[in-house]
Amino acid sequence: MSTQPATLVVLRHGQSIWNRANRFTGWSDVGLSAQGVADARRVGEQLREAGLRFDLAVTSALLRATDTLAHAMQTFDRPVPQTVRSWRLNDRHYGALTGMEKNAAALAYGVERVREWRRGFELAPPPLDAQTHAQLVSALHDDSMPCPDALPRTESLRDTLHRVLPLWDDCVAPALARGQSVLMVGHGNSLRALFKQLDRIADDAIASVEVAHAEPLVMRFDATLEVCSRMPLGALLAVR
Repeated sequence: MSTQPATLVVLRHGQSIWNRANRFTGWSDVGLSAQGVADARRVGEQLREAGLRFDLAVTSALLRATDTLAHAMQTFDRPVPQTVRSWRLNDRHYGALTGMEKNAAALAYGVERVREWRRGFELAPPPLDAQTHAQLVSALHDDSMPCPDALPRTESLRDTLHRVLPLWDDCVAPALARGQSVLMVGHGNSLRALFKQLDRIADDAIASVEVAHAEPLVMRFDATLEVCSRMPLGALLAVR
């Protein structure tokens, strides 16, 4: 294990077309909006300005994350690092809410219930029907994904955390333990789940954790993989 601090840059994808339309996206494989593309390119410029280099990039199997990585790397203008694309970093599966406009979901299920599904840790929305779920899964590109019948048709944030942790344990943590720098491009809920684990956030406190689009967070880890510092990339650039 390296004694040098390792760096993890965590990035939520740029705005997607369904973010712009205020719809629950989950595992629907929608692309970036024009704003999302511009966001991703801005991030690449910031990474270059900060002088960062990466040994590994990790992203989900969803286009809005993989395209964010691609656009950022294009403007980053450095060699593309080894890249792992994994369904385990996908956004939370929103079940029957998938594709619904958020205000319409609040009218259908109640504002408080939808808030509990969105922000809480334990509760999952109603499951998506099996046929639509199978179509969502078949649209993704990750050979390591189980068959649709073996995957959940809805998830709580707890479920999302349990899905993300094997990727952390098998891929990201070993790279950090070697003192490498990792760029992770994920989704609001998969990253919230990871932060809950890394920062030991209580179940009832996770509701207040927000992850903004296209705002990189630079995290440093000590030799035991404890977080020793964190700073938004924009703030890091401001003090240079």
